[in-house]
Formats: sequence, structure tokens, C-alpha cells
Amino acid sequence: MGLFGKTKQKDENVEKLRAIFDRFEYPHLEKLCVDVIKKSPKSPGGEHPERIQYLEFIWEQYKKGVMTFQQVEDFAVAQQIIPKNFFE
Repeated sequence: MGLFGKTKQKDENVEKLRAIFDRFEYPHLEKLCVDVIKKSPKSPGGEHPERIQYLEFIWEQYKKGVMTFQQVEDFAVAQQIIPKNFFE
């Protein structure tokens, strides 16, 4: 099912989130966690988390309601990851 396939309810923003996160680089994931979620995933041994760990952490936070689709989209636009009209 993949990382974003584990949602219980129909979420129209899942495909949009996939499209946005496909454009994120590692530093963007780290900055999203710090700036929007206000915490980062833990990695065993104190090493930096891998990209998949960031994506899993971000997805869990999204499912818990810690952040919204709009916050992710606004962050991506502000960081010039996607243009403002990306979904038009």
C-alpha cells in the first residue's frame, strides 16, 4: 500500500501530499518538522533520520491532526518548492 496508503478515511489531499513530498529534498523535510510540527523524528543511535523516517513521521503527524494539508502547502510555497498555482 505504501507510505500514504494507510489512511482509514478517504482523504482527498493524500494524492496532493504525495505530489508535494515528491519535490521535497532532505533539508526541506527537516525544516518542515522543525518549523511546522515543532519536533523531529528520533533516530536510533543519535544519527540523522533518513528520508523515509522523515516521511513516515510527517505522515503520522498529519494523520494525528498535528498539521494540516494547508500548512504543508503554505510551507512548500514559502520555501519555493512548488509554485502557488501547483494544483491549478
